[in-house]
Amino acid sequence: MTNKNESIGSNQVSFNRDQVIVQEKNNNEIGYKRLVLMWGLILLGYFLFVVQWYSISNFSGGYGKNIGSISNAALNAMPNWTITLMRGVGSVLAGWLMVKIGHKYSVITVLSLMVLSFPFIIFASISGIGNPTPDGSGGEYYPVNFGMFLFWRLFLAIGGTTLITYTNSVIAKMPVAERPKYLRINQFGFNGGALFANIFFCFGISKVINGGDAWIYILSAFVVLIAILLVMYLIFGKEVVPVQRSLNKNAGNITDANELTFGKVLKQSYTWKMSTIFIVWLVAVVFINSGSMRNVIEQSPANFKALVEWNWLNQESLKTIVNGEAKYSWADAMAKSTLSTNSSVVVGSGYEWVWPTFICMFVSGFFVGLFIIAPFNKTIYKRKFFIHLMFAIGYVFAFMSLMIGYFGGYNNKVALAFFLIFIFISGIFLWSVQPVLLTLYQQCPQASPKYAGIIAGLIWGIGYVGYTVVELLLSVALSYANPFPFAGNIKSVMDALVQANTDGSLTANPSLIFGNSTYMSLAKSTETAGAIIVWIGFAIVCGLVFLPIQMLPPAGIKDKDGNFIPFTKTWKPWEWNFKKKEILIQ
Repeated sequence: MTNKNESIGSNQVSFNRDQVIVQEKNNNEIGYKRLVLMWGLILLGYFLFVVQWYSISNFSGGYGKNIGSISNAALNAMPNWTITLMRGVGSVLAGWLMVKIGHKYSVITVLSLMVLSFPFIIFASISGIGNPTPDGSGGEYYPVNFGMFLFWRLFLAIGGTTLITYTNSVIAKMPVAERPKYLRINQFGFNGGALFANIFFCFGISKVINGGDAWIYILSAFVVLIAILLVMYLIFGKEVVPVQRSLNKNAGNITDANELTFGKVLKQSYTWKMSTIFIVWLVAVVFINSGSMRNVIEQSPANFKALVEWNWLNQESLKTIVNGEAKYSWADAMAKSTLSTNSSVVVGSGYEWVWPTFICMFVSGFFVGLFIIAPFNKTIYKRKFFIHLMFAIGYVFAFMSLMIGYFGGYNNKVALAFFLIFIFISGIFLWSVQPVLLTLYQQCPQASPKYAGIIAGLIWGIGYVGYTVVELLLSVALSYANPFPFAGNIKSVMDALVQANTDGSLTANPSLIFGNSTYMSLAKSTETAGAIIVWIGFAIVCGLVFLPIQMLPPAGIKDKDGNFIPFTKTWKPWEWNFKKKEILIQ
């Protein structure tokens, strides 16, 4: 028997996979194949939630006429941060719910909530109710449609995000050596869903989907698929964490003082250290592709210039004759103040693909890191230095990408190429470190199926609430800290340029567009206080991750006798082969 205080060497602790499966099957009457099926159904439900989440944003061109055309950055961010807030609430609820009604019926409950969210599609597809309300930034929206659209999506958020936390209890029932593999694949739920939802918009199909009713049928199909998953889990789901029962004594109901409870896990310092890391990680990987960050990048001086140049070069295609007078599309009220959305002033400009591609490149980095970085969680290496380095490298490439997009502009092909390449490299490191992070609570002394289910919910819940606070503060700063009327100034510049060209004071040479100091000063004024606050705030929050990582206790595993053995093998930065038998958890 291995001593409790011994450290793991090359292959000191060995676990027989078949013995573990047979033992667990005898004790819990759940076979390995059934566990994999349950895990797969839950993960597929989460995948569909993520596809819904991103699709709702991408389909705004379809339902915008019913919800309203919103230019205000804070209101624009509201559909996203209400989702993340309820993701936080739902994740905390997940642990509590599992303690009260057990794992199986918790999964059934949250799948039911996702199905019950369907009215959000109805309010997005019917004509605006009542009179529109100005958003304070040149747009307007219908309060009833917009409010009901947000309200019913809350059920989708609570149910959808909770599902991924419930995979942890199923995985914790699997053999020790198998768990890291499924925790790595878990990441496919978010990254695969985000990639699937955005990749089609990289090829200009937004007009096809949003031009008619196709978006309604697509969103409805997702609800139907989730309903099918609900029925399947009712049939095939088994209980992996029974309901917490009290001990009946003569004196009344007395609970076991040593029994693990939601409250006990909540009070542990380890829970809050992990939650803090997760808050920062979410800011790094979610806020970076949010609407607020898109506004910062696309309302830069370089992209102001790119937008004016494109409109200038394509003014004839944007012109219509009304009562013998030329009218241009930029003269209409613009729905969005960014370049790459299908409802912006640059519809058809060729820029619509940029931001969906940016998101796809970022999230798809994980599928490279899945084979290069994520397998680290199966090794017996110490964790801290590796996690520190992955965050540091990911940050360097992320900030280089964002700076290039900001200062280079979308019309600079070289800058645009590096903008996308660097964010892909950043995604390899930032996304692929998550499976390593989320294996930690499976590799701590108190690890168990019940503990994994409770702490996973708390980490995700606290993490998403914290993330929501950050996004809300930064989006408000972007909206109200010396805001710049980006779309309105595009209109003013273009009207002035067209008039000047009509008068013969300008040539059609696009290189002369910004020769006038007036136009240059307008471009420069796009650098607002709000954008600067977003840059600084984002950088500060990202940097906060290193302290709680350093404060984490050592990770390890339990041997067959239940003794916890910490990992002590040191990882070297040039050692990237994580498949060698002597360094794997056996």
